[in-house]
Amino acid sequence: MEKGIESYLRFLKGEQSEFKVIIELYWDSMLLFTNSYLHNLSDAEDIAQEALVKLSIKRPRLGHENQLKAYLFKICRNLAINYLKKQKRNIPMTQELSETIEDDMQEVTSRMELNESRIQLHRAMQKLKTEYRDILYLRYFEQLNTKECAKVMRCSEKQITAVSYQARQQLRKILEKEGFSIENI
Repeated sequence: MEKGIESYLRFLKGEQSEFKVIIELYWDSMLLFTNSYLHNLSDAEDIAQEALVKLSIKRPRLGHENQLKAYLFKICRNLAINYLKKQKRNIPMTQELSETIEDDMQEVTSRMELNESRIQLHRAMQKLKTEYRDILYLRYFEQLNTKECAKVMRCSEKQITAVSYQARQQLRKILEKEGFSIENI
């Protein structure tokens, strides 16, 4: 068993300190995933926190590591979508705010110890449609299988397979346009 699910199972048995381990393991990934929807690190932090609160309150019975990951990402995705639906006004972003957000994202990516090619890949993925970006992120960065991705995205496994293929093709075009060879990524 992986460390995350082991900590979660101990948390369910009453060891409250184990929740901190879960936060340390998944925080950065949840933050990057949620920020891909909101494009606002502060709001993404709020959503990620809310997802962790929901996990601690609902305490679902999960059997393995990827079920825990999938559950957390599903909560983040749903909360982010609901947040965007409630967002009625569109406030233009100033250059200073944009630079602050970029600095914050650089800090998060450096904490995750991403090498330069993965940072470029992450930036290229930001140019994809949300659905494409989410599926690729879940499949390749978070290493969820097709069934778990389908659960997070609320669609069939067949749809995940098809959209994943389309997303990879679109990402390949973006990377080639920017002068990167697929072998470098």
